[in-house]
Amino acid sequence: MDQLVRESLEHFNEGDYDAIRGLMGPGFSYEEAGTGRRLTDPDEVVAAFRAWRTGLPDVHGTLERVLIDGDTVAMEIRWRGTHTGTLATPGGDLPPSGRPIHVWSTMWQEWRDGRLVSERHHLDVLSLLAQVGAIPVPA
Repeated sequence: MDQLVRESLEHFNEGDYDAIRGLMGPGFSYEEAGTGRRLTDPDEVVAAFRAWRTGLPDVHGTLERVLIDGDTVAMEIRWRGTHTGTLATPGGDLPPSGRPIHVWSTMWQEWRDGRLVSERHHLDVLSLLAQVGAIPVPA
C-alpha cells in the first residue's frame, strides 16, 4: 500500500496522467475541501490536475507523512511551485504573478483491490491565494 500511495503522488509530480487514470478504480471520486469541487469522471479529474499544472507548471508535492490503516490512507503533502501560468479558480482565472507558492495539504485516500476509489484533498487554498497575490496576506 505504501508503494501505491507514493506512486500516486509521483505520477502527479511527473505529469503522468495515464498512470494516474490507471490507478483509479470503479466509482472513483475526487473532492477538494477548499473549493467544494467534487469530480467523479476520470477525464474531469485529469483535466483539473492539468489546469492546476497550467497555473503552476513546476508544482511538486513532497510527501512528508503517511498513515495507512487497511485501505485508508492519510498523507501530509508540502506543495511547492511558481505561479507562472494562468491559474483557474472557482472565482475566475488568476493571471501569472511569478510568485512562488509553498502550501500544505492533507489527502485522504480509499483503496480497494489495489485501485484508488476516493480521494479527498484538504488544500490550504487561503495561503495559496495570498501567496500569488490574489487576496491580502492574513495578519
